[in-house]
Amino acid sequence: MIAVVGTRGFPDVQGGVERHCEELYSRLAAQGFDILVFTRSPYVPNAPKRSLWRGIRFRKVWTPRSKSLEAIWHSVVCVILARAAGVRVVHIHAIGPGLAVPLARALGLRVVFTHHGRDYMRDKWGPMAKRMLRSGEFLAVRYAHHVLAVSREVEQWVAERFARTAVYAPNGIEVGPRASSDVENTLASFGLQPREYVVTVARLVPEKGVHDLIDAVVAAEIPTLVVVGDADHRSRYANGLRAGAPHNVRFVGAQPHDVTLDLVRGARLFALPSYHEGLPIALLESLACGTPVVASNIDPNREVVGNHTNGWLVPPGNVTELTAALREAWHLDQRKCAALAQRGIRLVAERFSWEHTVNAVTGAYRDLTEVPLRTG
Repeated sequence: MIAVVGTRGFPDVQGGVERHCEELYSRLAAQGFDILVFTRSPYVPNAPKRSLWRGIRFRKVWTPRSKSLEAIWHSVVCVILARAAGVRVVHIHAIGPGLAVPLARALGLRVVFTHHGRDYMRDKWGPMAKRMLRSGEFLAVRYAHHVLAVSREVEQWVAERFARTAVYAPNGIEVGPRASSDVENTLASFGLQPREYVVTVARLVPEKGVHDLIDAVVAAEIPTLVVVGDADHRSRYANGLRAGAPHNVRFVGAQPHDVTLDLVRGARLFALPSYHEGLPIALLESLACGTPVVASNIDPNREVVGNHTNGWLVPPGNVTELTAALREAWHLDQRKCAALAQRGIRLVAERFSWEHTVNAVTGAYRDLTEVPLRTG
């Protein structure tokens, strides 16, 4: 049995780690792996304590909904529960839950750790939380039996900072076809017309740059911005965004995945002006849907977009350049827009399939279940 710790839960729970886990473990369960996912009670309130979905077993664990405490609380409790359940291998996701890696080793568990990004770079964390996240990163990379990295940036960081090899296991994307009538029905339920709006999919936290996007959309005179996503906790920032939003900005909250994809498919542009990312699944999905993208020029976004011929990249925090890029992309003629969409679809299909990541993860699992290892 493989125990999974670090995700809030899935399906249809907001977050990149959550999407990663949903796609990854659905595939592993289909291959015959016995997967037990520990979920956090505030994010799956209507789920029973124990449930089964697509061959994956879930165990809901009560967790305080606290920005600073929930990840480490949940991770420690779940590592102990995993040991009590006779689990041999635990897969821990993200550097906050990474604080529990030494405990897992001390209890005799074999540990796979996936580094999803340097979360201590996010503005939402205070100095103490950032120190804890840095500690989680150090302990996880130091003591896990296998370390995986979701992006080339993280892979390089682990090598340079910790002198350890991390196996590249990126977020993959598989977006199937969708009838245009179904997309139009979804848009109609929100009062939207195809190709008459810009969309972003993001948590309402400062590092996603939604405040910059709102300013740029207004300056570029774009008719409508649709913001898909919400804050995980009470947030002065999120409340301020909603309260001060101009009339052409629509906050629709977190949506089921199929609805989110329809909103992306129907948009003229997708925008992600973030200051920090791991490897942004929302950006990957937008390219896979054939929606042109405008994104901040940071390493993870460059890794996805490839270069300026596959989208527009602008310096993070530069509203003037973001405005210019949005205006240029909005007025792109239909032929060029179609060509850009096809390049994006091909790029994602060629470089971000789930096959590579599934192989990397299954290799780590099989190594840990077949080779005896010391537990110290």
